[in-house]
Amino acid sequence: MTKIICFGDSLTTCGGAGGRYSDLLADRFPGFEVINAGVGGQKWPDAVERLERDVLALQPDIVLLEYGANDWWSAVREPEAWAEDLESCIVRIQDAGAKVVVLGVFGLYLDHTTGEWVEKSYGADERSRHYRVLEEEVARRHGCPYLPNIQSDIIDDRTCWRDRNHPNEHGNRKVADQIAPIIEALTGVKQQPVRTRRMQTLQDFWEEAVELASDLQAAVCEGRSLTYGEADELCAHLAAGIQKVTDNALVKRVGVAASRRCEDADSFDGKTPLPHPGPRVAVCLPNCLEYYLTYWALVRLGGVIVPVNPWLKSDSLNTILDNVKPDLVILQGAGDVELAASIALHREIPTYSLDACQEYLPFSQLLECQETVPMYHSRPDDAAIIMHTSGTTSAPKGAVMRHSDLIFNVMTTINAQNFVPSDRHLLVNPMFHCTALYSSLPAAAYQKSPVIITAETQPDKLLALVQQEKISTFLTVPSILQRVVAYPQLNDFDLSSLRVIGYAGSFMPVKTVRQLQALFPEVQLHNFFGLTETISATHVLGGDASLDRPDSIGRTLPFVYARITAEDGSECGPNEVGELLFARENVITGYWGKPGKLEESVVELDGKQWFRTGDLASRDEEGYYFIKGRKKDMIIVGGENVFAAEVEAALMLMDSIREAAVIGIPATGVRESLGEMIKAFVVPEAGAKLTEMEIRKHCRKTLPSYKIPHVIVFMDALPRNPSGKILKAELPR
Repeated sequence: MTKIICFGDSLTTCGGAGGRYSDLLADRFPGFEVINAGVGGQKWPDAVERLERDVLALQPDIVLLEYGANDWWSAVREPEAWAEDLESCIVRIQDAGAKVVVLGVFGLYLDHTTGEWVEKSYGADERSRHYRVLEEEVARRHGCPYLPNIQSDIIDDRTCWRDRNHPNEHGNRKVADQIAPIIEALTGVKQQPVRTRRMQTLQDFWEEAVELASDLQAAVCEGRSLTYGEADELCAHLAAGIQKVTDNALVKRVGVAASRRCEDADSFDGKTPLPHPGPRVAVCLPNCLEYYLTYWALVRLGGVIVPVNPWLKSDSLNTILDNVKPDLVILQGAGDVELAASIALHREIPTYSLDACQEYLPFSQLLECQETVPMYHSRPDDAAIIMHTSGTTSAPKGAVMRHSDLIFNVMTTINAQNFVPSDRHLLVNPMFHCTALYSSLPAAAYQKSPVIITAETQPDKLLALVQQEKISTFLTVPSILQRVVAYPQLNDFDLSSLRVIGYAGSFMPVKTVRQLQALFPEVQLHNFFGLTETISATHVLGGDASLDRPDSIGRTLPFVYARITAEDGSECGPNEVGELLFARENVITGYWGKPGKLEESVVELDGKQWFRTGDLASRDEEGYYFIKGRKKDMIIVGGENVFAAEVEAALMLMDSIREAAVIGIPATGVRESLGEMIKAFVVPEAGAKLTEMEIRKHCRKTLPSYKIPHVIVFMDALPRNPSGKILKAELPR
């Protein structure tokens, strides 16, 4: 059996288990033994020292030699010294009877915007170019195949990197693409077409999962389990059913089946390519297997899914239906009163329900369509999801997520959450939410992993599911984790399979983080952050940082650019509070049906465009971000700025408080000169007997006097939307 050893530094090891270029080569050359002998952070002297033990002793046939980047970064030795070590290793390997392939990283790369080969601008200088010349000369002198830059096809593709220096699995596919032909030439064996696809759309994710993992579990829900092959067959029939219904509806409405480009010309933002004329389907369902199948059926059609929050009121629902003009609505049943009222005003839209009822057609009819439709291959800039903002303070706006946006988000999610192919993901976040549709579903398909779908929110049911399905990742909202840590029978469950617990969507009390740390000491805790308008998660807090800064949202993720600005647009210094902005390239193209609306929140600063979030934040000296609340939630007490989130955090440090929310109200009476007063709404823990005096005494420990609540109201619960966000507009003023 031909034995190939990949011998190098962190560029040989990056990509994670199964995602290194050695793993990809092993898949493509199944008859060969491919060994990864990379060690991150090493330089040429380290390679020379361990060559005998880690390479020659294994008697390889081919050695892929990749070293030099760390020597360049450290800038300790001259390039000629590197070249001497390279030559020494080549000679020793060839003397042992093996062939050597020299893999470089300093060569030209392909600029995909111009089609030209150009010099690197990042991670390069005169010394690196000098080393490239020496490297090529040594390789030629000893007859070694030489690749000047194994990353030449991915330099400008942000979906291919874990960070700016290390490719992820997606990037390593292109690295393997460059190495594989050399192995073919050296061995006479052709590579197999395994993991050669460049992921550009969700169709690419799904097709590869079905091709390579047809027998692997894809989804589990309420005792029903589907493999990727089984799910694909159902999606094919469901897609045909949706296509048939929506074509018929379009013929009635505009006289042309499956063609709405003229109709859409005035409704999209006018700057990006129009979406493929596949159907737009509004889905108003709880988490269920039918939601999963509809998502992937629409991917098959090149259609657009429009997730709808079942808890919205009819006015918001009307706004969504009027704006998006969906070709089909799927709902639970006649019990969806608000949605039923909206649909009554849009009788031209075919409506299907999961529950058997006279008002709507049965969803089963769509699934039982005996026809199938081929996979439509969308373009990267085609729309895939129209995700509406919460609409708690204004009319919902439909953020358009393109396939290319979702690809970037998936790579970012895998990086942020440390997902691995062997994971089993709990999908408890509402499937009308960004985390589910932007991240959980497509990331699982990319890694050929299963999602365990549930609509349960009670801790006993969720913990039982974790135990039963051996779930390893649990991403949810803080309110659910608060219930978990408070559950008295937590130790009755075997939760040893859990590897990652992530939370986002609302403020996470520090005391809950501390409880999670104590209860799950071996589990990675991740606080992650992003907006409906950002094309990916933007921040993550994990590792030891969650111990030291539990109130932080973390640092920005790779290729995400943020800044905090003062009122005059100047950038805030460390620990100064200002508005959080994101670079324009990290934000959606626009809102559906509202051309120019997004641009109202875009400002140009220092020659670059930035999206204004309306969130107040600060950043410490080490780059960790802290959310201080919405800009509109800032309370001005006697001329002093009070951030609602800061007061809420202080309240939540009190053990006897379960929930808290703070708003500003007009100052009256003897306090009228203050302008505004602080009003706190407090939900005590069960059985706790709290007084206003105890709360104010507690607040004095951490807050200055002007930040202590003036008015305190006790409540049984705070109003929240399904994403866990507190609806402050519904709190009594």
